[in-house]
Amino acid sequence: MNKNNDLLKLCMIFAIIGIVFIVFNGHFANAFGSVWLQSNGGIMDTEEYFFMKTSYANASLVIGGILFSVSFLAMIFSWYQMKNK
Repeated sequence: MNKNNDLLKLCMIFAIIGIVFIVFNGHFANAFGSVWLQSNGGIMDTEEYFFMKTSYANASLVIGGILFSVSFLAMIFSWYQMKNK
């Protein structure tokens, strides 16, 4: 039963990280877009900058969704195993 508790805690941590990626995706997109803009000399077309910000926002949504869904399924499986023993 100790393994299941550890797995539940680990899955909960990853689920929280996934939710943070989903909720704060705009903040991450702005931060990474600004870093990308600065790494290219600070001058670029506005449409290209918006495209990169949108790409970073989509990437953080996908990463957050994957982390949340996989950890949530693992939590359900671990909880089910714990209840059946």
